[in-house]
Amino acid sequence: MKNISEKNEKIIISAAFAVFSCIYLSLVWNSNVWMDEAFSASLVHTDFSGVIKRSMADTLPPLYNILLFGMTKVFGYSIPVMKITSVIPMLLTLVLGAVKVRRRFSLKTALLFMTFITLMPLMLYFGVEIRMYSLGFFFATGSGIYAYEAVKENTFRSWAGFTVFSVLAGYTHHFAFVTAGFSYLYVLIYFIICERKRLKSWFICLLATIVLYTPCLIITLRQISRVSGYFSMPDIDLPLFVQYMAYPYISGMKAGTVLAAALMAASLVIFAYGVIKGGSRNPECIYAGCCFTVYYGVLIFGTVVSKIMSANIFVDRYMFFATGLLWLFAAIMLSRSDRTFIAAAAISVAVGACTYAVTFSGEYATSADEEIAFLSENINEGDVLYCIGGHEELQNCIPFYTYVDGSAAELTFMFPLDAAADLSEKNGSDLWIAVLDGASPDDSDLETLEGYGLCMEKEADFEFDRYRCEFYKAKR
Repeated sequence: MKNISEKNEKIIISAAFAVFSCIYLSLVWNSNVWMDEAFSASLVHTDFSGVIKRSMADTLPPLYNILLFGMTKVFGYSIPVMKITSVIPMLLTLVLGAVKVRRRFSLKTALLFMTFITLMPLMLYFGVEIRMYSLGFFFATGSGIYAYEAVKENTFRSWAGFTVFSVLAGYTHHFAFVTAGFSYLYVLIYFIICERKRLKSWFICLLATIVLYTPCLIITLRQISRVSGYFSMPDIDLPLFVQYMAYPYISGMKAGTVLAAALMAASLVIFAYGVIKGGSRNPECIYAGCCFTVYYGVLIFGTVVSKIMSANIFVDRYMFFATGLLWLFAAIMLSRSDRTFIAAAAISVAVGACTYAVTFSGEYATSADEEIAFLSENINEGDVLYCIGGHEELQNCIPFYTYVDGSAAELTFMFPLDAAADLSEKNGSDLWIAVLDGASPDDSDLETLEGYGLCMEKEADFEFDRYRCEFYKAKR
């Protein structure tokens, strides 16, 4: 792509942005949510003070919840609006590629980067999920990009960008902030080795970051003190560690294991080639190598923390924030020649066709529209829900579906069954029982219902997102 004018570069990059934006936006027009999405969506179904109070009861920073609340207040409380809220940060990351990456490196690098962060595994999935992952991805990736800008340009704007992106990463998710922290570490190491006279700028940036992040740190400490403990993730042993190493390349396809192994092997080969050929002579290769190692640095950090703490708070999806820099590494290295650029573009499009098919199926294969309509017609204010075989999954999703269509009625989840029956009796309302696919009421459940003169009568079958369940009404 030599001798392309600035005007034509902008036309090409704008066309690429439009195509990738359409790919993301094509996945939001559905009503499917899973447990975590329903939790986030329910958290903002209140007024602003309620959002803050509910966020304080959680263990994550509040920025995403505040933004999601604002979007639903302006554009309406609907599932597509909430999914678009998650798409916007991915589109902003594409803008970073179109502007900053293109100007700093090349048009080819920018095109590959934009292609990778749209079509490679995980991108579309987290890009539409009603959670804070895409927002943290944008800030963590921006932090890494502006870190290099600060090193190369040494301007107030570049240092301010680096600081702001890093702080906002911290206000979004703890491990997005950890990802940004590695950019600080690498810039420090570079200055110590190569430009010690610029260490003052780094320390000023660090001080500004500490000052700006302190309010979030105070909130985090209060959150931890107010909850009984973090949800404990699976302990990280050697097989799980290896699985986490391959996480950015896992697509969910039938041949996904082979594809993941091939992509990870290719990344390692490219990294080794860059170290051997680039060495310490090429700043772009050095920067690309740092981008590659950030992901594995976060993995090691999370593993160590999980071993130190009594409960493991680290899980694979927390490494998604570092994948933007991982794919920036690949884009820089593979755009250095026309041959590797064309091969990488062709492979990413092929992979993207598969990842899009998997994500599209997950979003559209089932629909919650019938469930939403049933709940709207049958649930009255004060009705109570009890769940069998999937308390957290169903207690988040089903009550959310009762009011997402604008209905004023809210279904109250209660556990255990006798407490649910007591509340229903006290309210003079109906008791509903959801049974997750594969589960069934045990003898104690049936005995409890009998004690209240109730029996279970099936009303509907629900199937949405990744869940199937039977929906019963307790009748006399």
